[in-house]
Amino acid sequence: MVSSVALVMVLAFEPTEADVMQRPPRWPDEPMLSRFVIWRIFFVSALFLVGIFGMYQWMLSQGATVEAARTVAVNALVCMEVFYLFSVRYLKAPSFTVQGVMGTPRVLVAVFGVFALQLLLTYAPFMQSLFASEALSLSTGMWVVVAGVAVLVILEVEKAVLRRLGLGPSRQL
Repeated sequence: MVSSVALVMVLAFEPTEADVMQRPPRWPDEPMLSRFVIWRIFFVSALFLVGIFGMYQWMLSQGATVEAARTVAVNALVCMEVFYLFSVRYLKAPSFTVQGVMGTPRVLVAVFGVFALQLLLTYAPFMQSLFASEALSLSTGMWVVVAGVAVLVILEVEKAVLRRLGLGPSRQL
């Protein structure tokens, strides 16, 4: 909950995309849950589902304890949320730009704050006993980051495909 709220709050203060005023307004009778929004909810949910439970099952298949697998699952969730933040900052434009990667100071502060909290959850003994988590190796942590990067790459490919097809948030699918 802390990571989700912290990351969502910084989006409220993000500058808008450069071409936002050139876009036509949304029709008054257009539903808030457009086909694109519904598609995006299901698509991102599926990515997160595969990433989180995939990492959990992968850890168990490697002989890890349930506590370690649980810790990887939570860390994968938060890492994917962070990379999703970088993707969702721009609905149409690609996020693989200097500004897209660097973000604004608020975004970077939120990301580093969430990272610090995840380190606390993962490595502080009192948090381990409170949440039944377990410290992870550096190599396992790197696989968690790979899961987050994979979400960003997949979403950027999806945005590129939708742009090429002329679909996306301003038009119905």
